[in-house]
Amino acid sequence: MFHQTVLDKIDVTYHSSIRIGGEKVIYIDPLHISGAPHDADLILFTHPHADHFSPRDAKKLMKESTVIAAPKSMSVMILLTMQKKAVPLVPDQRTELAGVPVRTVAAYNTGKLNHLKAMKWLGYILTIGETEVYVSGDTDVTDECRSVSCDIALLPVGGMYTMNPAQAAQLANTIAPHTVIPVHYGTMLGGADAPERFRNALNPGIQADIRSTVYSNVMIPMYARLAVLAALCIVLYFILRRIL
Repeated sequence: MFHQTVLDKIDVTYHSSIRIGGEKVIYIDPLHISGAPHDADLILFTHPHADHFSPRDAKKLMKESTVIAAPKSMSVMILLTMQKKAVPLVPDQRTELAGVPVRTVAAYNTGKLNHLKAMKWLGYILTIGETEVYVSGDTDVTDECRSVSCDIALLPVGGMYTMNPAQAAQLANTIAPHTVIPVHYGTMLGGADAPERFRNALNPGIQADIRSTVYSNVMIPMYARLAVLAALCIVLYFILRRIL
C-alpha cells in the first residue's frame, strides 16, 4: 500500500545512491556521502561496480550495529575493504535484515555483457511499514523485474548499461507502482532529459517523482581512469618490446 510518508523519507543522494529514513535508516549503494553521519541500520549493495560500491562512503555510515548485505559474490570484497562480514544474498530470496523484510530480485542485462546473469547481482524489494519499495539495481527489463509487485519503484533510465527511458517506462507500466523515481542517468547516461522522456512514456495514473539530486557525472572520471590505464598499458607494451 502506498504511503506518502514513506516516499517523503526516500532520498537519492547522487546517481543511484539511495537513503530511506525512518525508524530504520537504510542505504542502498551509498556514494558521495557528505559528512560522516554513522546512522545506517542497514546497508545494501546491488553489485560491485565503482558507481555502486564505494567502501569509503559506506564507512561514513557504519556504526557498530550496522548490518551489511550484498550479493554472495561480493562477500570477500566487502570483508577486505570494510573489515566486516556481509550477509550473503542470492536472487529470489526472502529474509529480514536489521528488522526490515527484504526480498531479492535478480538484476542483469539481457543483451549486454556489463551485468551478467551468472554473477547473481541484485535488486531489492523492501517492506517499509505497509509500503513495498523496489530498488532494481542495474538491470534491463527481465522476467524477474516484470514479476515484481511494489508501491514505489526506483528504476534506472540512463540506457547504455541499463534500461533506457522507454524501456523503464515499459516496465513501470507493466508492474504499475504508484510512484517511480528514475535514477542512474546523467552525462554519458541518457542526458538531462532522460527522466522527462521516461515520464512522458508512463501510463496515466503512474507518478514520476524526478529528483534533481540524481543527475551525475560519475561516468566521466571512470572513463578517464580507464583511458589512463589503457595509455599506461600501451607505453608498457612498447617499453617491453624494446627491452625484449
